[in-house]
Amino acid sequence: MSKRIHSIDALRAVAIFFIVIAHVQPFRGFGTYGNYIFFVIDTIGQFDVAFFFLTSGYFLAKTVNADNVTPRVVGSVRKLGSIYVFGRLLSVTAVIGLALFHGVPITNALVNRGIENISAIDLLYFGSALSVPLWFLTALIYSLVFVACFVKFRKTRYLLPVAALFHVVGLIGMNYGMLVDVPFRTRDALFFGFFYVALGYHVSSIDWTPKENRSHIYFAAVCVFAVAQLVEQYAIGYIIRDNVLRHGIYSTGYTISTIFFVLALFAYVLSNPQWGKNTILPKIGRHALGIYLLHVPVMRLLRSMNRVWRPGIGIDLTSTLLWQLALTPLVYVLSLGIYLLMAKMHVIELDGSHTPWLDRLWSHGRGLVQGRNPNEN
Repeated sequence: MSKRIHSIDALRAVAIFFIVIAHVQPFRGFGTYGNYIFFVIDTIGQFDVAFFFLTSGYFLAKTVNADNVTPRVVGSVRKLGSIYVFGRLLSVTAVIGLALFHGVPITNALVNRGIENISAIDLLYFGSALSVPLWFLTALIYSLVFVACFVKFRKTRYLLPVAALFHVVGLIGMNYGMLVDVPFRTRDALFFGFFYVALGYHVSSIDWTPKENRSHIYFAAVCVFAVAQLVEQYAIGYIIRDNVLRHGIYSTGYTISTIFFVLALFAYVLSNPQWGKNTILPKIGRHALGIYLLHVPVMRLLRSMNRVWRPGIGIDLTSTLLWQLALTPLVYVLSLGIYLLMAKMHVIELDGSHTPWLDRLWSHGRGLVQGRNPNEN
């Protein structure tokens, strides 16, 4: 689709803000009411990752068919792969940088981050190596490949039902382990990302276009399903498991209501394609991935700085209301700024490879090898 949908870009900016909230965890453990606040904003924000998967499937359907799906998806996988490699290099660099900042041996820092226990499946499939949340990228890569297989073999009528069956297993594994034992991880491509990418593909392929005059109905649905998500996740985390919210946060996974919440949000933004156009949100949303890549290292740096400054200033900033209020937007803005600075310095290409220097080194090395071959023969 050549024409941008400003509302989708704007909601991407909002969604990535909620992802930052999920990792910064403002107000968590900040007294009883702090736990309540975090539970509400974190639970409502759990549309975030699912929304990114759904939009990926939606725009995929706009550009592919059985004849061209292979080269198009290969191109997407190469781009996402370069972003994943960049994210991994960034995570290692961050661990090393923080180790130097604290005067800790680099080897010890890497061991503490689990480098000794990294497996091939964690690195290449689950994306969970070094405890950095890059699972989204590997899940998206594999989800696109799964959908592409159905498109290539002209079996898209089975796509959504098959993906839904896997997602049901995933939901059981994430939320109802006390009732049914699912002996494998389900927060991955097959049991989570595949469904939302397939759902987005299906919405696009049936050419569903929510009408603007019904946007108020879609907005009402957003509110209803947001409340439903709060109720469902509270029931799963605290009623079924007999936990007490004021004593601590139980982190739940994605739930059944998340599906309808995300669909309602997507219907709302499709019915208001100009929503957010005259704000900065669509511009930020186009670089949401950069915030995603950088927010964890930036967050860890700020927390490390607090630990270093604490003896000198005589106060732990994390115990202040200002820290709880300001850390999330600060991480958000700094991550975006650093990402754009990297693009300006040509470390990355905003709309292309995130390892252009690696591509140049590879091309240069191949050129040297090819240049020596005639003399060697």
